[in-house]
Amino acid sequence: MKIRITERAIKFLEGIPDKDLRIVGEHIDRLVHHPHATGDIKRLTMKKERYRMHVSYRYTIFFYPDGGEIIVNEIMTTEQAHKKYGRI
Repeated sequence: MKIRITERAIKFLEGIPDKDLRIVGEHIDRLVHHPHATGDIKRLTMKKERYRMHVSYRYTIFFYPDGGEIIVNEIMTTEQAHKKYGRI
């Protein structure tokens, strides 16, 4: 399975500390092998496959499958995610 990260998500990643970037990168890398893993991944919608993954209680990654790819379309702090989408 391939991972594609949107420009929006890349811009967010460019602004976080190197240590956090490494941790977020490790979580994104896990999606290659286990895109539907349990635990810190939750399905958000029933009609379309949309998921979120919490990373170390600091960040939230939003992603969805598209054919043979996993699209990481948004990354933000968990606080930003709660403000934007409500408590997920």
